[in-house]
Amino acid sequence: MSGFADAVDHYFRITERGSSIGTELRGGVITFLSMSYILVVNPLILYSDTGDITMAQLFTATAVASAISCLLMGLYARLPVALAPGMGLNIFLSTTICYTMGFTFEQGLMVVLISGLAFFIISVTGLRAALLNSIPKSVKVSIAAGIGFFIAFLGLYNSGIIVQNSGSALVLGDLTDPGVLLALMCIFITFILWQRDKWYAVSFGIAFTWVAGILLSQLGVSSYISPIPSLDDAEIVSSPDFALFGVALTGLDGIANTMWVSFLSAILSLCIVNLFDTTGTLIGVGTAADMIDEEGNVQDFDKALAVDSIASVAGAVCGTSSTTSYIESLTGIQAGARTGLMAVVVGILFVISLAFLGVITSVTSCCTAGALVLVGTIMLMNLGKVEWKDGISSFTTIVTVFMMGLTGSITDGIAFGIIAYVSSSVASGKARDVSVTMWVLVAVFILYFFTVNVIH
Repeated sequence: MSGFADAVDHYFRITERGSSIGTELRGGVITFLSMSYILVVNPLILYSDTGDITMAQLFTATAVASAISCLLMGLYARLPVALAPGMGLNIFLSTTICYTMGFTFEQGLMVVLISGLAFFIISVTGLRAALLNSIPKSVKVSIAAGIGFFIAFLGLYNSGIIVQNSGSALVLGDLTDPGVLLALMCIFITFILWQRDKWYAVSFGIAFTWVAGILLSQLGVSSYISPIPSLDDAEIVSSPDFALFGVALTGLDGIANTMWVSFLSAILSLCIVNLFDTTGTLIGVGTAADMIDEEGNVQDFDKALAVDSIASVAGAVCGTSSTTSYIESLTGIQAGARTGLMAVVVGILFVISLAFLGVITSVTSCCTAGALVLVGTIMLMNLGKVEWKDGISSFTTIVTVFMMGLTGSITDGIAFGIIAYVSSSVASGKARDVSVTMWVLVAVFILYFFTVNVIH
């Protein structure tokens, strides 16, 4: 190898971990392709036509936040873990914080920023393990499943497969509408490929539906429910729009006195969700990469947690939701990647994607239905971990999942679930089993509900 190649090999410990530079490069490309759907899905989730924020700005924020986070993970932690704005975390920002709680997007980004800083403190001070151990398994599982239910529902609703109705809460949409049919096709293709263990299931589902939509739009086919993709006004190569950078720092402006409890509750909920999501993903990726030490811990786990928490802060500063580790990193690991060079490659590809803003923002909700429903389904599989014969566990799960999905609020779902766990534990004579952390959370969320429903 050349001097440069030797230096790269030494820095990332490529040979030491049983890999090669070529394998790491290939693993990076595969990982990027498997998670590139976030460049489309994240802007669509965060976008609202009621404000001044554009899809171009959200796409730029998504790509840059992902690039920065991947480069940090690769160069500092040197682990084969790619990062991007997290599914569920983006919905938490757009639907719960901004729509349900009534905060502006800038204020929502401030929530993301502060929760990221709190997560960083938890990670570097060693409080992470204590907090995780103080929250029971049934609560962790139910939160993950509830978010899955919410994500899957959002995919069906945004694409028009399910719509609101005056006679009942929800009904099937017009299944003869071209846009709805495209969404159904996207879901079918995505699930078929996923069932066949194809790593490109999500990306291919989006791409195939997008191409089909472009062809239909050229034939003059339109939809009044789920917009069909079109390149009529799109620029193939375009410049990024950095207008959202730094707006999070103005997020404390204009918060009413009656909204501060909601603001703090949102920070607490986001920190809890991020803690569970990050820890589970990193453990899964570390295990798959054979990076578990003799004590059963992931090598350089503390560095990975630090990077993940910094990534959340970076996401907020860039103008998007919390950035976190992606389980899609497993696709690169399965291709043989074992080092941080893989993450560096993913980061570079996110930078390159900035030049194709026009094409990517032409993707519509019918093209992302498969991604949302599949991700939601995978998270719903956590229901299999529930101890259904245990009354406390089953009650906690049912309350969390249904309240999260039906209220359209991740914070409300978490709050109801935690209150359900503590109250059912007390009713069952097991109050002593409830940790101090859980009692504190109950107090915070009761105050939150009082503030929202009485003061408002």
